Amino acid sequence: MSGDSLVIVPAQRRARPSELDRPESLRYVGRVATDPVAALADRMRDDCLDAVDIDEIAAILEANGINDRVADREYGAPSVFVLAGRVVARTVDVADTQLLRAVPAEGPGPARVVADTLLRALIYLTPLAIGVGAAAEVDGVSRLAATGTLLVGWGGGQALSYLGYRALSERGPVAAARVLGTGFLTLAALWALALAGAGGRDYAVAAVQLALFAVAGVTLVTNRERVVILAVVPCWLATAGLRYGLPVTVLLGCVAVLVGVAFRPVLRTGVKKARRRWWRSDVRYAALYGLVGTGQAALLHTIALVGVAPHRVPVEALPLLLGVPLIELTLVWHRHRIAAARAGLADRFAFDRRLARISADTVAVLGVPVLAGAAIAGAVWFGLLRGGQSFAAAVLLTGVYALCLVLAAHGRAGTAAIVVWWPTLLVAGVGHWAPALVHVAPAFAETLAVATLLGAGLPGLAVAALVLRDPESYRA
Repeated sequence: MSGDSLVIVPAQRRARPSELDRPESLRYVGRVATDPVAALADRMRDDCLDAVDIDEIAAILEANGINDRVADREYGAPSVFVLAGRVVARTVDVADTQLLRAVPAEGPGPARVVADTLLRALIYLTPLAIGVGAAAEVDGVSRLAATGTLLVGWGGGQALSYLGYRALSERGPVAAARVLGTGFLTLAALWALALAGAGGRDYAVAAVQLALFAVAGVTLVTNRERVVILAVVPCWLATAGLRYGLPVTVLLGCVAVLVGVAFRPVLRTGVKKARRRWWRSDVRYAALYGLVGTGQAALLHTIALVGVAPHRVPVEALPLLLGVPLIELTLVWHRHRIAAARAGLADRFAFDRRLARISADTVAVLGVPVLAGAAIAGAVWFGLLRGGQSFAAAVLLTGVYALCLVLAAHGRAGTAAIVVWWPTLLVAGVGHWAPALVHVAPAFAETLAVATLLGAGLPGLAVAALVLRDPESYRA
């Protein structure tokens, strides 16, 4: 969170010494009068402009060894908080810090926001939807080409999207598109080497998957959803037509056109020069986000796609297909409420109270799939329902995905990776190392998946509540 909406610093004109809260005599160096508060304010001008309130300036002063005693001895202020107020006062037009209400900037209306959010969700879901719809065409392909590409494409897409966003902020959309295009071409070349010796269908399936993940990444990063969606719709229609005898070559042609439309910004000129070599410091964070994406794909495959017949749409994937747009709408709703609170409240304590209410509402919405999945599983365990554990696991999977998105969006990618990876490793590990349990009790695998997802969802919900309640998590 920035301090733009809480502390207004309209000008940077040095105040006269007589405007201080407590007038004191100036100190002299030779014959030149020097005000130590003004000198300190000059050094901390950027901190004052970015600060949320005076308490943050006081914390910076204390972190640099200026306590109450030093403030009184060196700067003539009775406490570090008084000194912080005088430092901020030196950066404004008048002596006292002005706490003014900022005028909220006009933005798109609710209908436009909802439409754009749904478009982003549809593009985000396109790789999964086409993969599920074209499952019959993937039948018989090697696991490395199908499942392996799913993991590589999803994880690589998350990592490259992070780098794309960094390039977008540093150099603009053209550079971001080029970073994503170069990254996915490199990834495709390396993955082709891993598939050496495979058949033509294997290469085709892997290429289509990587292309769809590349399209999703570059579209969301460059914010071109309204243009790209026009090329996405034919892909969805061609996928649906496969069940009615439409040749798969039509789908391949639609995907090729989609890639061209999505990466059209690569051909533009006017790339800004990089101010710093950002890629060196961001590779580690990109790898962490890639780990989160790979965990999401692995969890999806373990819970919803293993053992699914290729001739039917798995019911286990439906909660995710329907839940992702609702998750996106919930997060956008949360961000808009936070932005409105920051723009309309000038008092830090009032903002904290509003943040607590907004966070509680958002956590209540995020808890719906977790509690719904737990209720369905409980009904199955107590004999009220029959054969509903797989659907309960799918609902819980949607809740875990929502929590993962919240944690990653607030800078907790490491926690998000833990939330998605430990249930994946537990369920897949038990199925691999103890297959006898599955054969003896066919429902054991579903029960284990539900219990594991509950074990990830409930603590994850508590962590998400703490993260959403923390004002520091909203800093840009």
